[in-house]
This record gives sequence, structure tokens and C-alpha cells, in this order.
Amino acid sequence: MRAHPIPGPDAAARRLRGAYAGAKPGGDLLNRIARPVDDGKLKPDVGTILPLREATHAHELIQTGHTRGKIVLRVENS
Repeated sequence: MRAHPIPGPDAAARRLRGAYAGAKPGGDLLNRIARPVDDGKLKPDVGTILPLREATHAHELIQTGHTRGKIVLRVENS
């Protein structure tokens, strides 16, 4: 994982710092993360479930900044 600084126009004047961190998880790591969810020990806070065809609406909801919980897009079999 490597951090990259996030610049801001007045960040230095306000003594603020930011960083973006990213990782490339492999299958083993993803399985370890999923295990507590599968076991019912970790429950994600799902606020809204929408069909995939409403992905644009999901983005609009996120941009309002007033959503609670995660927005899930459901992929339906055809």
C-alpha cells in the first residue's frame, strides 16, 4: 500500500494534511474479510437497495450527502 498526498489550495495555511491509501487485495484477503459477514458477526448498515438499472439514481443519492447506510445495487438475473 502506498499513500499519495492530497493537495488543497489552503491546506498548508490551515495546517491540514490528507492522504489517499489504496491496496490490491487478493482472493485470500477478500475471503478473510468476508468471513465475519458470512458468520453474522459483522453486519453492514444497508440503507437502500436499488436495482442495477437505477445506478444513476444511486449516485444522485450519494451526492446529496444525506444518505444513511450503504446503497446496494441488486443485480437481477434475466
